[in-house]
Amino acid sequence: MNSAEASFAPKGELVYYSDPSDEKLKDLKLAYKFDIYSEKPISRQYVFVDAKNGNVLGTDAIIHEVNTPGTATTVYSGNRDIVTDSYNGSYRLRETGRNAGTAVETYNARKSTNLSGAVDFTDSDNVWNNVNTNKDQYATDAHWGAEMTLDYYYSKFGRKSIDNNNFAIKSYVHYGNNIFNAYWDGSRMLYGDGSSTTNGGKPLTAIDVCGHEITHGLTTKTANLVYQREPGALNEGFSDIFGNTIERWARPTKASWTLGEDFSYVIRDMSNPNAYRQPDTYKGTYWKDATTTGCAVPGQTTNDYCGVHTNSGVLNFWYYLLVTGGSGTNDNGFAYNVSGIGLDKAGAIAYRTLTTYLTSTSTYANTRTYSLQAAADLYGAGSNEVTQVTNAWNAVGVGGGTSPAGLVAAANNASSYTISPNPATDRFTVSFEGKAGKGAVELISLTGKREISEKVNIADGTNRLEIQIPSNILPGVYIVMVNGEKAGSLIKK
Repeated sequence: MNSAEASFAPKGELVYYSDPSDEKLKDLKLAYKFDIYSEKPISRQYVFVDAKNGNVLGTDAIIHEVNTPGTATTVYSGNRDIVTDSYNGSYRLRETGRNAGTAVETYNARKSTNLSGAVDFTDSDNVWNNVNTNKDQYATDAHWGAEMTLDYYYSKFGRKSIDNNNFAIKSYVHYGNNIFNAYWDGSRMLYGDGSSTTNGGKPLTAIDVCGHEITHGLTTKTANLVYQREPGALNEGFSDIFGNTIERWARPTKASWTLGEDFSYVIRDMSNPNAYRQPDTYKGTYWKDATTTGCAVPGQTTNDYCGVHTNSGVLNFWYYLLVTGGSGTNDNGFAYNVSGIGLDKAGAIAYRTLTTYLTSTSTYANTRTYSLQAAADLYGAGSNEVTQVTNAWNAVGVGGGTSPAGLVAAANNASSYTISPNPATDRFTVSFEGKAGKGAVELISLTGKREISEKVNIADGTNRLEIQIPSNILPGVYIVMVNGEKAGSLIKK
């Protein structure tokens, strides 16, 4: 009992002890009863030690942990239901067993970066509406945001926390002093209180930030995308995707395509990346050269690890178009038209791409390939979902939407195309109305690979272009593209 690390040496009280199963008290033993309290982890229990031989006979917990439904007046998301822990006549922002066993714990770092001094946030009645000068009211945003992030992944994909094995989600609010940032540090969430000069000193505990940062943890446990160059941009992009998706899922009446609007400092806009100096087209306006030629040594302060927070805009815009749809002309001069498939389907495709197919060094080209495979897995090879994933990638200039200079659009309406015969064995003809100029016909697999890219001459009026199919092309479903525009699907026998 006389530990050098103990803050005090407890004094024992001589008592008689009986095992709880000994209902008739037939085996009483003389014992010392010690009142043992621990701050970390917090616990208090009576420990009974045999007075004769020093053996521990038993313990009796004094602090009782009980998951208890509570309510919180969050700053950014209004009144929300949360789950807390009832202990010692009070309540703290802890929960055990969420979604089949995941712990959710939210602590007060007390404006320090030394987490050994962190303490619990507490409330006397489990109605968390206490506003104070320390801004403790922002803690419930972090707690609820963590709960909703876990609930989204569990309800949509059956995932039990970031590792699918009940990894505890611990959040530390009031991290450091005047820090305008939030982090996933590899094992927990750290939330700064914002900057008085940047955003009026509002803590960064908004739900889109919660979802974004915790998704970094999920990415580490799955694809483990290297945090630099294109893999790093994808890492950031997937966190933006799911941070925004979780916000839309948890509070659909108060959602937007921007990130950071809650704490008065918009960081990015997924619907218009250019507005915040991000590219919406691969290697287009605002793209940062992430090659070793353009960015020799990745660094945090020198080049943002070769543009990870900038080049993520391409993935963000791809996802926005996939969810909502849209039309326009990208930086390559390609006219695109995407029909949105909605949040649930787009989220499922993005999740499967990230957790099933991507690896640590995946690029944008890989992500196109694997997202098409994910869409085919979920909705079928010839599905509209596969078509719209293709269209969205073409819109952002990845694997399509990059027609060579001098090519003219064959038509504005894909329904004007006819492909025959279909199915085909060794050749097919694509017919359409066009304008005179140079053109190209491509045959693209559902994984995004160009199997054929043939330059052609387009005439005014009706065109019938016969394309030879190489013998090494395997049977399956392929997309026929004319000048970057989808002409239809072709079945190769």
